[in-house]
Amino acid sequence: MMKVIAKKRATNFLTSSGLRCLAGLPTVNISAGCAHKCVYCYTKGYSVYPGDEVVEVYEDMAERIADEVARKRKKPGAVYFCPSCDPFQPIEEVQQNSFEVMKLLLEMGIGVQFVTKGKISDDILDIFRRYPEQVCGQIGLTCVDDEIRQTIEPYAASVESRLVQLRHLVSVGVTMSVRCDPMIPGLADGNDQLEALFSAIEDTGCREAAVSYLFLRPAIAEGLRSNIKEAQLLEKILESYRNGVQLPIGMKSSKGTMLPKCVREERYAVIRRIADSHGISVHLCGCKNSDITNETCYITRSPKEPEGLFD
Repeated sequence: MMKVIAKKRATNFLTSSGLRCLAGLPTVNISAGCAHKCVYCYTKGYSVYPGDEVVEVYEDMAERIADEVARKRKKPGAVYFCPSCDPFQPIEEVQQNSFEVMKLLLEMGIGVQFVTKGKISDDILDIFRRYPEQVCGQIGLTCVDDEIRQTIEPYAASVESRLVQLRHLVSVGVTMSVRCDPMIPGLADGNDQLEALFSAIEDTGCREAAVSYLFLRPAIAEGLRSNIKEAQLLEKILESYRNGVQLPIGMKSSKGTMLPKCVREERYAVIRRIADSHGISVHLCGCKNSDITNETCYITRSPKEPEGLFD
């Protein structure tokens, strides 16, 4: 059972990121740790990771963030949620924190941008409906097979739940895309599976997707070994990376292993072709595929009226 611990944070909540795709906005984490327990989660390698059975929820976030914004000469155009957790975990305290902070920012005229694999609470959806022009989001989805989803994202929202809320957010005017990341080689990336995925996305009215294959780091490899019980499947995934290439990801000297360049180029071409047949534009993640592209995955968008960030 997941243990939820209230935690005071000594440092600022609004911080900058070393990732190029996040460089334009301040970022905020609602918690340390995440209840979704995705097997590929890179934060398990962080020194501050509290463990698989613990989520530390920060106290007094809205008040602290209001103070941080007030002390800046110029307020940010938008804030990104969350680089190291999910803002919509199935934990009441996390959802409440996200609601209070997002409501505060939107009412201050500051945009909210997010990526999630979770189920967004009705209270937060109501706020998004009131400020659709100030909200941008990505729904994480790499397949439409819920059994596969349960294997790699055991406590995240179901495929159907994600598609329903994607359709709803598109319908109320929120700028939305789908984050097909990480695609895991040999797991739901066959052509028929991709056809099903992009057909489902098309049906929601969403017309954009960000794509990248799994960026393998030691903590992620260990997560795969610990959670994928089918030995043959695990071996197939890890074998794909044995002749891979070491690439930086933009965070100081952080590196990881990617599939060989020729394999990725071939698979991305197939993904683009299938997505295009469903009227969906694909953007590759340049942070994880720097040997192929400098394209942005649009995990964030330029705010409507950008202002200075940190002073």
